[in-house]
Amino acid sequence: MNSEHIQALSRALIFLGLIFVCSVTASVLAGLVSPLFFSEAVGITPNGALPSSDSDWWQLHLQNLISQSLGFGGAVWLAYVMWKKSVPVGLTTSGRALAPWGLLMVVLATLFSGPIMAMTYELNVWVIPEGSVLEAVLKPIEEMLERVTTFLVTADGPRRIIVIMSVALVPAVFEELAFRGALQPLLIKATGKPWIGIAIASVIFSAIHFQFYGFLPRVFLGALFGWFAYRSGSLLPGMIAHFVNNAGAAITLWYTGSMTEDLFEVEAWTVVVSVALTAAALVAYHRLTPPAISLNDRR
Repeated sequence: MNSEHIQALSRALIFLGLIFVCSVTASVLAGLVSPLFFSEAVGITPNGALPSSDSDWWQLHLQNLISQSLGFGGAVWLAYVMWKKSVPVGLTTSGRALAPWGLLMVVLATLFSGPIMAMTYELNVWVIPEGSVLEAVLKPIEEMLERVTTFLVTADGPRRIIVIMSVALVPAVFEELAFRGALQPLLIKATGKPWIGIAIASVIFSAIHFQFYGFLPRVFLGALFGWFAYRSGSLLPGMIAHFVNNAGAAITLWYTGSMTEDLFEVEAWTVVVSVALTAAALVAYHRLTPPAISLNDRR
């Protein structure tokens, strides 16, 4: 490992530290800001009362905005200042990344991958043995987060615009800036292998959400978003794919009553079709988008 690889690895570790510090700061700030607008701050614990009031709903969206913008956005801004604007990579969007047919393939690949996501979710559940100590620890946390997320996304009328902005647009911007704009390029430089860098960034991206029953599906999504960023040299395609995925989950809840509602059976043929269609969309995107060199060359 040469000095450039060591520097990139050191920066990747420092950046993860920045995310931790900024996320803790964001949590503290959210606790200080909430009493300014609400009579009682909402608290969420696995064995505590779940949020249910109108005030709780607004507070959670405010906390999400602070967490995303200060936690992830703040870490990226600090890295931007510390490392002389070398990160985030992919802010400058070229005509290559804006090509309409290419962006259409991004959307289609995200939509077509639904059965693959369902399959990896089932695999994830199987990996955590029923009745095990691991299930006893993780399942209450998972159920709590699922109910809180469902409460957060539940809305009618104009409030659905707030939901789309909060759970789809804001994460698509700030999480892509952090994980595909800063962390992934550093890991690619540190390892010297694009796919290893993308894979490690995807695992960290999934782990940091602390939803372990959805760990493998989120790793898959992270790799998908990461490849879009690497291939195009821009964060825009990954942001669009991230937005489509999150907005799709919200829309699913509005029309089925559950974010985890099975829209199709996880059967061999649905997975095969999903793999074929997703692969076709990715190949088309590969051919429509000339390779970018910025993610490898920029320091």
